[in-house]
Amino acid sequence: MFAAHTVPRTSTDELLVDGRPSVLFALVAGVALGLVTGGARPTPPASRGEARARLAIRALVLFAMGVLLWMLPHGVAVILDYYGVMFLAMIPLLLASRLVLAGVGAAVLVAGPLLRRAVEARPLPGEPLDTAIDYLLTGWYPALLWVPVLAAGLIAARSDLGLARTRTALIGFGAIAAVAGYGAAAVLPGVDASAHSGTTAELLGAGGLAAAVVGLLLVLLDPPLPAEGATSAAASPTPAPAPAPSPAATALRRALGLLLAPITAIGRMPLTIYVAHLLVLAAISPLGPAGQFDGVVGWVALLVLSVAAAAFALAWQALRLPGPLEWVLQRAAGLPFRYRSVRDLRA
Repeated sequence: MFAAHTVPRTSTDELLVDGRPSVLFALVAGVALGLVTGGARPTPPASRGEARARLAIRALVLFAMGVLLWMLPHGVAVILDYYGVMFLAMIPLLLASRLVLAGVGAAVLVAGPLLRRAVEARPLPGEPLDTAIDYLLTGWYPALLWVPVLAAGLIAARSDLGLARTRTALIGFGAIAAVAGYGAAAVLPGVDASAHSGTTAELLGAGGLAAAVVGLLLVLLDPPLPAEGATSAAASPTPAPAPAPSPAATALRRALGLLLAPITAIGRMPLTIYVAHLLVLAAISPLGPAGQFDGVVGWVALLVLSVAAAAFALAWQALRLPGPLEWVLQRAAGLPFRYRSVRDLRA
């Protein structure tokens, strides 16, 4: 994301960092939706209304933040308000089964781009429908078209990210989807997989790449849990313990953990870092809008943003607190339920 907004461009050619970070954000957002609603053991029916209400509040707060950030002169296509619309679109699917999620995701993956093409071929109907169409179908991050990406992340969370088979599936199916999407664009005339094109090929390519990255990082940084249903040699009904990792694997994972610690810390407060980097880009906008910095200015901006974000995130992580804006979002989502369980001591 930092690179997409700062690296100097010598041509109009698309860079690897264009578009793909936002799709990765969407996939991780789907994973997060699954984790906050119970992961592999979804929220029980009695609490599902609250889970949906919390998501709706988060969506509205993100939407408001995004609208405000659009007013700044940073030159970035803000994603937060689109995220808010995506989260609202995911409320009906939040606690659906993996089969339903897969079916809806597959249907939208095929039908969504066709609907977008049909809408783009017709005159715009006028406000407020123009804005709704932008958010759902034709904008930078079309919420309806990205439902398959969020659904894939939600399926991964429901499948238990701690299991080796879930990680293998993320890497394997992600790689297949990436090859299918980008491969089709490379060999078939008229097929477009460029960033923000909103085509099936782009969603497959960028979404598959995002899934493979998530799966690979889980393999490298987090020891897997024992497979569900695994039993010991004595046919004990209790799961067998996971085999102890080799010393070499443990040392490698520890080294990678230290190497990637700054990125891990940033990943624990993505909302805070995202908003902060937009404020910085707005402050230096006289030097050029995002993505159009000249020469050394862009490279220095990339270095400063990266080092500052890592330093702040690591320092904040030492406090063992959620990121500042993550805390605000969490508190806002829980505010209507804060006093729900107060007991009447006179009873």
